[in-house]
Amino acid sequence: MSGQAPVQQPRSGPGMPQPFTTLWPAYYAADPPSHDNGPKPAGSGSQRAGGAGADASHADPNDAVALQREREQRTLKRKQANRESAKRSKLRRQQAERELHDHAKRVDAERDSLTGQVEAAQERWAAAQAKHLELRSKIQSYVGGADAAS
Repeated sequence: MSGQAPVQQPRSGPGMPQPFTTLWPAYYAADPPSHDNGPKPAGSGSQRAGGAGADASHADPNDAVALQREREQRTLKRKQANRESAKRSKLRRQQAERELHDHAKRVDAERDSLTGQVEAAQERWAAAQAKHLELRSKIQSYVGGADAAS
């Protein structure tokens, strides 16, 4: 064993071979892990999407008040955003209603105009048909008179 390199010892704690100390440094450290309930830095601990983690009952009361205040601010902000969104939706709906009303007015005016044009065309057609019958009877009298003369 005299030819082997000495096994490195961690700076503190029991003498364990290096590979094990790097795998579980907190387990093999000289000082046992601390389980105090002191203030934690922001973003640490297990937090659910909705708010505080499981240890919220053991947290500092000021933290609980701050969390509650933050939750209320988010709620108020969300309510305000929803109100503004609803207002925009209402304005869009009113604008669409005005546009439909204007379109209906234009369609009614166009229908009235086309109805007048159809009536005028029908009158012209009736007059043309009457003229056609008159001319046909004249032709018939000329042709009929010529046939009778020959």
